[in-house]
Amino acid sequence: MASATAYRKSSTAREIQMLHGDLSHDAAKAAETVLGYLNFSTGSSDPQVYAAWNELFAATATTGQEPWRAVILTLQTELDRLAESSPAFRDSQQARAALAIVADHILSDYLEFHRDLLFHQQQSALFGPFFLGRVCEALLSDPPPWDDHATVAARTIRRLNDYIGYRPVAALQTQRIEPYEHEWVRPVPLFIRGAGAAVGPYQNVVELTLELLRDTKPEICEAAFFDLALLDELAFDPRAYDFDHPANKRPNYHFGQWDPNHIDNRGNYRRFVIQQVTLDALMSRPQEPLDIPDEDARFEAATVLAGTILMASGISGRGPDSHDSTTSLASL
Repeated sequence: MASATAYRKSSTAREIQMLHGDLSHDAAKAAETVLGYLNFSTGSSDPQVYAAWNELFAATATTGQEPWRAVILTLQTELDRLAESSPAFRDSQQARAALAIVADHILSDYLEFHRDLLFHQQQSALFGPFFLGRVCEALLSDPPPWDDHATVAARTIRRLNDYIGYRPVAALQTQRIEPYEHEWVRPVPLFIRGAGAAVGPYQNVVELTLELLRDTKPEICEAAFFDLALLDELAFDPRAYDFDHPANKRPNYHFGQWDPNHIDNRGNYRRFVIQQVTLDALMSRPQEPLDIPDEDARFEAATVLAGTILMASGISGRGPDSHDSTTSLASL
């Protein structure tokens, strides 16, 4: 078994080595951008780095490997080359350690941490380009040295899990009740401001959806408490949606909502989270053989998604003070 695993790893490495020879100029520059970030950053967010992750995922899409694994192996190969050819990467210890921790610990430990929550998910659905970017941000915000990789991975996962959505908790006089830590999860980013839509099965529909929202009449967006200029991230909730759970029975919240825990200093929500079950239902039309052109099917899905976002935004509001206790669904 060990020899078979070693063979698969060496075979993958050879494929990536061959792929490197075919990397476009843009993909090679993207790899250098990501590696520079991993080697020198302290975890600040940079849209250009997310755009570079996107470029790498697009460039390695045909390797036959899990996309994230192919990208990591490509980066490791590029790092070896740059360490020999570029003075800036002569000391590449931080980037090398970051890639190893992400590949060998964080992603697998994340799946284990959420084995009850994300058991139904495929790695390819979770570990997209922007998700890996968020993982690296969380890791780099924990300054090296990273002597104990498993401990560093555990801290990174705790920082990464920053979303729970609507989660009522009991209010007791004797203690403050908090949600169970395994309930918190990291939404999978579909769009990040400055970087565009993430490469993957949802990319074309998401891009068209944002274009439609950009062209929507201002009075409609205002009535729906939606301002595209405030959208820093669009993501989907990877958790299975339990329609029978009391917390999920509020009208329209099964379509999505502004993240109530992502608020700027002016009281505006900045991250919108869609339910994956809704997103997949919309995507089923452009992905199935139909009697209408693909472009029409995509436009139809994007139109419905744009309307869904506006409807959900109108319910959750642009910030905590959008609705008071006298507001009802009928008035909305």
